[in-house]
Amino acid sequence: MTDAERCAEEIRDLHRVFEKTLGAPGAEDGGRYEAAFAPGFAMVMPNGHRLDRAEVLGFLRQARGSRGPGFRIAIEDVAVLHAAPPLMLMHYIERQWLPGGIETARRAAALFRVEPAGPRWLFVQETWVSPPPA
Repeated sequence: MTDAERCAEEIRDLHRVFEKTLGAPGAEDGGRYEAAFAPGFAMVMPNGHRLDRAEVLGFLRQARGSRGPGFRIAIEDVAVLHAAPPLMLMHYIERQWLPGGIETARRAAALFRVEPAGPRWLFVQETWVSPPPA
């Protein structure tokens, strides 16, 4: 499997964990987030707010089950933007369906460091394609 394929698989796998833990009350991530996000990880949310690793992990812990039954995530258009081993800059679109028929979409760029154990997330920048209704 190529580094690009490993990163694409990681994007899809981690978003399946997001879907499960955010959609089901009491769902646990089994430490998956801590293992995925490298020390120094940061993310810029679609609204422009920057979160460091601890803030992202705290948000995910607090948000468990908050999206409710029927919450879904789909990952589309995964592509390599730049490869400079062991670093990979990936692109994808994340669609979310929330209860009540609300659909959102965000375009993301994610920087990975490919390690023997698997890709580690270093940074994510998200931009709204279809924001939630105001």
